[in-house]
Amino acid sequence: MAKKEEKGSPPLELNLNPSLRTNWIDTINISVREDNLVLIRFLTNLPEGIFEQSRIMTGKEPLRKFIDLFCSSLDYYPSKKKKITSGSSGC
Repeated sequence: MAKKEEKGSPPLELNLNPSLRTNWIDTINISVREDNLVLIRFLTNLPEGIFEQSRIMTGKEPLRKFIDLFCSSLDYYPSKKKKITSGSSGC
């Protein structure tokens, strides 16, 4: 159910920054800290090497919401991979 807008409060406006670059990204590197903050680095692979394009920090909970949004946008819901334990055969 949608939230009712409070009377007198204007809707939030999306403000785009036209000076931001659009980058091609080949790799995402994610590091989780002990305090549940997450560093995400976006990297591009070129013949000259790997170049960091941008990095962001967010919390685990907002990141889970981002992942849910990515999955629903792509209609792709990966399943958790089984851990291989000693004595079990790999595929």
